[in-house]
Amino acid sequence: MTGRIGIMGGMFDPVHLGHVRAAIAVTDTLALDRVLMVPCSRPNHREGASASARDRQTMLELACAGTPLQVDDRELRRPGVSYMADTLRDIAGQFPEALRVFIQGWDSFLTLPEWERWEELFRFSHLCAVSRPGSHLPTADSEDRSERIMAGVLSERQVSSPGALAARQAGRILVLDGVNFDVSSTRLRSLLYRARQGDSDAEQAAAAYLPAPVAAYINAHQLY
Repeated sequence: MTGRIGIMGGMFDPVHLGHVRAAIAVTDTLALDRVLMVPCSRPNHREGASASARDRQTMLELACAGTPLQVDDRELRRPGVSYMADTLRDIAGQFPEALRVFIQGWDSFLTLPEWERWEELFRFSHLCAVSRPGSHLPTADSEDRSERIMAGVLSERQVSSPGALAARQAGRILVLDGVNFDVSSTRLRSLLYRARQGDSDAEQAAAAYLPAPVAAYINAHQLY
């Protein structure tokens, strides 16, 4: 199969409108044929999920219905810790002729050097980093080690336009500016917990960040 495939990974605990809007924005900008949304089973660099794998997958399927986004459960089916290097290698093997783009939120992108075998990602995919409004580029003189490393990576791999990714199948970075991704699952879980305690303001705030079917599922199953 040829074509253009995006890959977005994460705990999706829960999936929220920031995830969906960022993935669709990249789909439109890069003219992707589809985006594989890959829920993580067992992370290496953070605590596990609050919701079960089954609940997280179901919520993701509800959020992706009617969009070019598709749930890919390969990490949930694979035993052990979930490593994105393994996932991108698997996808590259499944779709060897496709142009592949790994989609990351900006905060996650800046921590890449903390990931297991992170440099392997560029062997199997391009990378699109979705920046928040007001995000700063990493600099070589940053006090943060990961940011210093990523400043060097950007200088070597960044391209200025979506069209530049088509020159090769993997290894380039495109920074997509101005996508409003200003919500986190951590904050959303806090709002949902407060809503469960009867805080109506928290309930209203959480609802604004969630696809309606996902909000209904959370309420029906009393998650978070």
